[in-house]
Amino acid sequence: MSKKRIALICLCFFLTLESTGSLAGELIVNGGFETGSFGSSWVHGAFRRNNFNPNFADHAVLLDLPYSGSYSALLGFKYTPQVRRTHAFLYQDVAIPANVSRADLNFKIRMQGYDNWFYDPFVVDIRDTGNNVLENIITLSFTEWNDKFKDSGWISDDDQSPEGFDVSGYAAQTIRIYFDQANLYDDLYETWTYVDEVSLVYKMWVDLTADGNGDDVFGNPGTGLGAYSAESGVAGDTLRYVLGVENEGTAADTYQLSVTPPGGWTVLLDDGASVQAFPYTTAMITPGATATYTVLVVTPGAAAGGSYNTIIDAVSTTQGSRFDSARLQSDVVAACYGTDLVVEGNGYGVVGGDGGGGFALKPAPWDSTLSFDVELINSGGGPTAYTVSFTPPAGAAVSVWYGGSQYIVPFTTAVINDGASASLRLDVTVASPNPGGDYETIVAAEAAADSLKKDSV
Repeated sequence: MSKKRIALICLCFFLTLESTGSLAGELIVNGGFETGSFGSSWVHGAFRRNNFNPNFADHAVLLDLPYSGSYSALLGFKYTPQVRRTHAFLYQDVAIPANVSRADLNFKIRMQGYDNWFYDPFVVDIRDTGNNVLENIITLSFTEWNDKFKDSGWISDDDQSPEGFDVSGYAAQTIRIYFDQANLYDDLYETWTYVDEVSLVYKMWVDLTADGNGDDVFGNPGTGLGAYSAESGVAGDTLRYVLGVENEGTAADTYQLSVTPPGGWTVLLDDGASVQAFPYTTAMITPGATATYTVLVVTPGAAAGGSYNTIIDAVSTTQGSRFDSARLQSDVVAACYGTDLVVEGNGYGVVGGDGGGGFALKPAPWDSTLSFDVELINSGGGPTAYTVSFTPPAGAAVSVWYGGSQYIVPFTTAVINDGASASLRLDVTVASPNPGGDYETIVAAEAAADSLKKDSV
């Protein structure tokens, strides 16, 4: 709901990857220019023939006319008087990973001004890092040359769309995404173009998720960097994780799932029909489809308290270079779990990291404060105090009330007895003019007596 007047604020289950896998969500940095500047990743400037001078043309991030959010980039001659044979440019170099199944370049552009193609073209190219043109994506211009103001509007999917331009052919290469607004002929009629929402998204052939975490994040076999989830229990418990296997390729395929558990541990897979041992070969999965399994991690009865990792790899049975890897963390606690957070009545008896212990969602307009009731329960293991932490999302102000005091940084509660609870209140405010959308806050509580006794909502 960007650009609308409603902001949604939520306290929710929101899993984040703990490690540094390859994130397919975005290769372009600051593609929406919402930092209010080009930043260090964009190279920009102006030149006339071989003379580079930043004052020759407009190249700026402005509040003038965003497609979404607050900012867009301006190239050309709106504020700077045009000079013939002059260019304003903007580019970013990106490395396309090897072995991608798809890589799509997307952007939004809007041309305004007076001149026509022969005089003031706007072009988008794929270039190499030596600035040699490898491929032209789009050349945009007006058909008329006169003093009548013209506006292309934001170019979108239903007309001259640059959406989804396939750059997978440049896998394992570094390419330059290059934007240029030129004035080629005279000084009579100026033209300028806005650029916004530049992105380059890639996908690999197979994608693992663990309890919903790790979508379009990838890791090499044995690393566990493609997905992550954590569960807790006492020694002897069987911990359960939901494993998703998505075929992001272009043809149906099967995948061998293999596991590397902690020493002396047992890990099994429930495929919905029966419980199987690893390695396990999936049924045929069609392109875009996801097969879902339950991974059963059996903790030994004598396991000491601590955190243990199980690595699961998926490798195509037809192409060994198509793979992903996930990490399942098992936290063994000495007694019962001891911590249970509940938000707005949701999450009783549910314990999870990264927001997995409960969820609540409330809508509100800008500049209003929403309150969420949070209950912190000592579910056993001995009286203890708790450290309560929370991180405000970008654009929001967050505080927690406890015992009549307001906190904007982590704090420690008084000692809570077994079976007793403490009442907290989370206040969230999103100030105008932040974009509409979801603002997720994760509230976590950790027992002072045992850091493994924790929950989050």
